[in-house]
Amino acid sequence: MEKYHPRGSHSCRPTRSRSEATASLRSLSDTSALRSLKAALNSAQLFLVGGTVRDAFYDSSRTDLDLATNLSAPEVKDRCVAHGLRVIETGIQHGTVLVVIDGTHLEVTTFRQPADRDVQIDARDITTDLSGRDFTINALAFCLSTYEIIDPYAGIADISAGRLCCVGDAAVRLKEDPLRILRMIRFGDAQGRTIDPHTETAAASLVTALEHVSVERIRNELEQILMSPFPSAGVSKLNAIGALPYTLPELIPSVGFEQNRYHIHDVFDHTLAVLDCTPPDRILRWSAIFHDIGKPHTLSVDAGGERHFYSHEVVSTTLSWQRMEHLRFSHDDMKQISSVVRHHMRPLSCGPAGVRRLIRDLGETLPLWRAFKDADSSPTIANEEIASTARAFDELLQTELTKMATPSYGKLAVDGEDLKALGVKPGPGMGKILKQLEETIIEDPSKNTKETLLALAKTMQ
Repeated sequence: MEKYHPRGSHSCRPTRSRSEATASLRSLSDTSALRSLKAALNSAQLFLVGGTVRDAFYDSSRTDLDLATNLSAPEVKDRCVAHGLRVIETGIQHGTVLVVIDGTHLEVTTFRQPADRDVQIDARDITTDLSGRDFTINALAFCLSTYEIIDPYAGIADISAGRLCCVGDAAVRLKEDPLRILRMIRFGDAQGRTIDPHTETAAASLVTALEHVSVERIRNELEQILMSPFPSAGVSKLNAIGALPYTLPELIPSVGFEQNRYHIHDVFDHTLAVLDCTPPDRILRWSAIFHDIGKPHTLSVDAGGERHFYSHEVVSTTLSWQRMEHLRFSHDDMKQISSVVRHHMRPLSCGPAGVRRLIRDLGETLPLWRAFKDADSSPTIANEEIASTARAFDELLQTELTKMATPSYGKLAVDGEDLKALGVKPGPGMGKILKQLEETIIEDPSKNTKETLLALAKTMQ
């Protein structure tokens, strides 16, 4: 299995000039979905805004588009319905209408004045609307009638410089919606931009306001940080501004917590290193965050001064499950992440029987676990040895997976009826014997015959 290597350049420079971005946005404005929307809204002021415009400088395509208009949400709804367009009204009380055209989601929001997130005060023009956006790189608009980029707050200059600045007074912008503190990290460090010192100082001073943000919004923003090009830089900034108590408090004891001679980092820095080495997969990135949070709680030191963290994976699983429950993860995500965390200490050098147990215990999570093992490989073991062990494991795994294609693979040659014939009563005792027989054939598949297993079962009564 090829090991994932994170991007090495900590940079977020644009790939397109202003003229190239303008041409891209003009081409976008001529798509059937936007033509239909413009026809429905007739002579209304209509602008592409925010990330749709920002990403045009990065050669990044977006399937869902954000727009702003001078029309009220009910007016947008009525005109679109009259034009035969599909409208979803879930955000109409906040001045937003979602229009779905040819599978494209167009989120149309009424111009609003700068205000707290839950306050909708309509504005008359796009410049006022942009003045309440969070960061200058997001305070951009593209006029669908003049085909010009509107940039009143030097957002394009900040895009070019790889810089993140709040629009206007940073403290005011962040107070309007404290989640912007986490968005600052996502658009800043996690994407390779340098955060303006005034913006970061304001964020650090207001970080306690995250207590009042819903856990669902925090989870979503954390996940976007983890899925960014530089996730470790994002998590490091969470710690630097004091945001861990309000987001991932289980990581706090790991900061500066010494490991042992098998590691070159403390627990927190090791977590960041593993995070950067995981492929951009949600389950793997969260598994990296949680896999060693149990270490500070399981430290023991032997007579020789060696530090140990026995069963830390069990504690890590418990703590991660609790944090995921708090953040309201889906049950399926919780099961997959906790499975990777619970089994992350199991070695690749485990032999055929060990491979069979991994297949049994991990089930559909096995490919994720395997990818995580590459990311969590020891920094004190030579790369050649790691690669050799990995190749041997993968060969054994492929052999067992090939065997699994046969109908009889892993099926015990005896069942409960056979045990009843031996005089074993149904119940926990029978279940225990069947489990022991299963372990026997995992260790040595050649023993999976009725005669051999019944003989063994007689000795287990």
